[in-house]
Amino acid sequence: MAPPVTFGVVAEREVYLVKEAVPGVIPATIGVPVPLTSFKPANKPMMLYDESFQGNMGDSYGAYQGPLIASFDMGGHVVGDHGLGEALYNLLGDYTVSGTAASPASVTSAPVAVGASTLTVASGGASFTAGMYVWIEDAGTPAANEVVKIGAGSTSTSVVLDASTPTRFAHLTATPFTNTTAPYTHVFAVLNGSVGAANGPAQGPTHCLTDRQGISANGADQFAYACFSEVVITGNAEKLLDWSGKGMCMTRQTAASAVGMTNVSAVVPYPSWRTVTGIGGPASGGTKVSYIAEHSVTLSRAVKAYNTEQGVQTSNQGKITISPATDDSSVIAFLANTQPQTQFVSSNGLSGVNLVTVQVDILLPAYDTDDITDGSELFGFDVAFKPQHTAASSGGITTTGASGGKGAVKVTLVNAVPTY
Repeated sequence: MAPPVTFGVVAEREVYLVKEAVPGVIPATIGVPVPLTSFKPANKPMMLYDESFQGNMGDSYGAYQGPLIASFDMGGHVVGDHGLGEALYNLLGDYTVSGTAASPASVTSAPVAVGASTLTVASGGASFTAGMYVWIEDAGTPAANEVVKIGAGSTSTSVVLDASTPTRFAHLTATPFTNTTAPYTHVFAVLNGSVGAANGPAQGPTHCLTDRQGISANGADQFAYACFSEVVITGNAEKLLDWSGKGMCMTRQTAASAVGMTNVSAVVPYPSWRTVTGIGGPASGGTKVSYIAEHSVTLSRAVKAYNTEQGVQTSNQGKITISPATDDSSVIAFLANTQPQTQFVSSNGLSGVNLVTVQVDILLPAYDTDDITDGSELFGFDVAFKPQHTAASSGGITTTGASGGKGAVKVTLVNAVPTY
């Protein structure tokens, strides 16, 4: 009797995501499961062909494997905790986070350097215990807020940080810091220079993707050095809020040990009709509009594989579908090139630790096209725009992150995750 055949069942697929401490080095843990509706990795080794003249009617006399590279394409619903946040950090690179203040709290008694493993205090340091997530409340402009995890061994005058979260920014003496609880506010913007950079100037962190499909050795493939080249946030009034991403990575390696199933978090997706949109200002008051049926924001960067490097150049675009059209204000803005400030705020409608919000801010959306549509009973407009980089602010909103310079799009994510 033949032995039973083991199949990989598509319904049991699970994808995990974890930040790499060293680009290209697979971490010891696989990270968190991310609920996706699609995941398509592709190994793409560069083939080198011998096409020399050899006195025959043939055209190729040998195939040799060149550099190894792979790509990935993924997508799913926005659940608010994992998936979108890691992708935004990977692609944009400028990341700050603040939490909801809790006790205990203190202030630093000495300057804090980038990469610090302790916070020096005058007294009371032992009250910060292992497992707490502490918000360092930076007062700079722009503010370099960050959340770090407390490790073991704090003393009266020294607060020890967990090895997984050394400080990413420098802070002055007398900088306040406090224990936190959810919700946390994560802000992602384009990284200019080295301030807060994960992997050198203008470089965000890399991630490792683990594809548990039950076919490969130990049940999973792992794709290290994942660099997102595009992240798209899409809302449609008749669908759930969605996101997708794609990029490049190293070719697959089989998991070093068996990968079992892990339940995803209890955070659920939510419908896009909860999104509110602001044109000409924030999504509130007189600039809040109610005629947007669909919106999408595409964040992208050029990613090219080198032997030891990755190249980055940011570019963004977006689209809104006005349906039904109540006037021709979008056409007027298009023809006059007014570039009205635009804001999308998508929330699950809950509060406290259960709150999930995705907010996209664009100060200068230059309209590329504004085409009238007649596909249904009522007229509408399809508006495509390209956000422009600026250091300006409007109504207290800026698209510049902690690294300074100019930015085109800022994405703010509120959830119960302390830090990415």
